[in-house]
Parts: sequence; C-alpha cells; structure tokens
Amino acid sequence: MGKQEEIRERVMDIVEALTVGQAIPAERRLCELLGVSRLTVRAALDELVAEGYLTRRHGSGTYVSEDGEPMALEVLHVPAAMVPDLTEADLENASFYDLLQDRYGVTIVSGTQTIEPTVTNEEESEALGVPLHSPAFLFERTTLAQSGQPIEFVRSFYRGDRYRLVTELLPRRGRNGRVGLQEARSLPIVLEGRSGRSDSNQ
Repeated sequence: MGKQEEIRERVMDIVEALTVGQAIPAERRLCELLGVSRLTVRAALDELVAEGYLTRRHGSGTYVSEDGEPMALEVLHVPAAMVPDLTEADLENASFYDLLQDRYGVTIVSGTQTIEPTVTNEEESEALGVPLHSPAFLFERTTLAQSGQPIEFVRSFYRGDRYRLVTELLPRRGRNGRVGLQEARSLPIVLEGRSGRSDSNQ
C-alpha cells in the first residue's frame, strides 16, 4: 500500500467513526493526528469527496455525506499488452499510476490534457443521472511511458453543475528578465457527490 493510500485509509477510519452530517476534524487537526503535511491530507480528502463519502460546504467545513449522485464519468483506455490481468477491482483498490509503477514497472514521464465545455449525450446523461444535453466539462488526457509509448488515454466527463475549474499559476521569468505567471495545472474541484470510473483495455 502506498503512502497516499495509507493516509486515505486512516482518514476513512476517522470518517467511519462519525455520523452522517457530522463535520470531520479541520485539516490542521488531521495533520496533527496523522503526522503528515496539509497537502497530503487535502489529497486524501479530495479523493473521499470525489467518492461521495464527504461533502464540502464553502466557508463551513467538510462533512460526512450520504450516498450521493454520480458527479463524473471517467473512461480509461490502456494497451492490454502492457497491463496483463488488470481488473476493475484493481482500479478500485489502488491508484492506476501506482499499479503501473509497482506491478508493471511502467513509469509515466509526460502527458497532454485538453479541457473543453460540452453537453452530455444519452449514454452520459443516463450514467450521470442528468437530463440530455446537460452542461459538462470534457477532459481528455494522453500520457506517455518512459519508452515513449502511449500508456493511457482518458476521457472524463464532469457535471457542469457540480464542478468548478481551478487553475494553479506559478511565477515564470521570461527571456527579458520580467516575471510573469504560467499555468501549472487545472483541476476540477468537487462541490459535492461522487465520481464513477470505468476501464477499457485495448
């Protein structure tokens, strides 16, 4: 079990000791209890929010939630020859990237991701429980292994009424010496609910 997965399980133990609607300890307190950084705790909380175990309320805190409605649909395509015997249960119990590294010896070195607004078709609407042609965000990501071979293609549909996009900006010094900002990454931030994931080996 990786470090992040271990922290997630320890946070989950705390959550399971609470009742529905009850606030979990603040991030700072969780850091003290678990002996890890705030970034590590926040990553674990993000996973539990995405899975529907927790709900964030702006300006209030994070609470134990009931089983929520699906918020996202993610379809993963991987070359079957590079991940023999990979199962859906594997993806439910561990990070895909951890599996690539630990089980198959594959290291991710780079990737490209696009983000665009879209609307749901019939299949996506049914899976997400929303009306046909509901607004959504479409993420498409291709990642490359150290060998240069594509190892993953992901299409993710995020409900437009349950997510907002947050872009992290970092300082960058240009050739003229002036300091500006460049985009580091864009993340879909969960408002409430849970995500669903399916896999497809090609």
